[in-house]
Amino acid sequence: MLSVALTAALAVTPIEPSPHDPRTPAFQLYAEIDIPVLVIGAVFGSARFFRTQRAYCAPRCDPSELNAFDRTTAGFWSQPWARVSDVGVGLLAVSSATMLVADEGFLPALNDAVVIAQSALLANSAPSLITVATERPRPFLYGDRAPADARTDADTGMSFISSHTSMSFALVTSTFMAMHRRHPGASNAVLAVGLPIATTVATARVLAGRHFMTDVIAGALVGSAMGILVPALHELPIRVTPTVDKQGAGFSVQGVL
Repeated sequence: MLSVALTAALAVTPIEPSPHDPRTPAFQLYAEIDIPVLVIGAVFGSARFFRTQRAYCAPRCDPSELNAFDRTTAGFWSQPWARVSDVGVGLLAVSSATMLVADEGFLPALNDAVVIAQSALLANSAPSLITVATERPRPFLYGDRAPADARTDADTGMSFISSHTSMSFALVTSTFMAMHRRHPGASNAVLAVGLPIATTVATARVLAGRHFMTDVIAGALVGSAMGILVPALHELPIRVTPTVDKQGAGFSVQGVL
């Protein structure tokens, strides 16, 4: 299996938060892989904070430059909706951590939280690099509602794609992946609660005038992809499968060694 081949080829060190019960965490971490990924994700994600040049058309852009779909939200501006989006991302992060601790205990939850954090960081780093490269003006520049200081900020040219949205969907899907490995039958509740919150974050970013609809759609796709991909690369070396036969119910333990 991939985890065994990876360990042998790279001589990586498995991290075992619960050595007496290796079935407890949902994911397997490796010190030489997961720590660098966290660092890279954090550094790449910080790219947006070093931008110093405002949007090319600031302080006022021409809506005729936009496609018909995005033109419908041009000029939007709302600070309350921006705060809603901030609260939504924070709520998803806190809810994910709380769920893991309640289900697994502190150390196994911390183990799995690293994978979820990687998903969120990588879902943030991709938009950061893309926004710096594309320099797309934010929607509020195409109207007159935003105050003058907001129009001349270096953040005005960072619309595509929405990092709030990508992080939100990454948090939801990666938490779902964690719970699905431990409780396949109950994991859909994560999506039932999390996806509406993530969608609210995306909607709030549009209503706040920070992103166009294409920005949040792209963010949702990138975030969902990261939330599935990163957990999928952390296969456990031990898999527990419920079994039911004539002798009764139980479970089987399968190793990938």
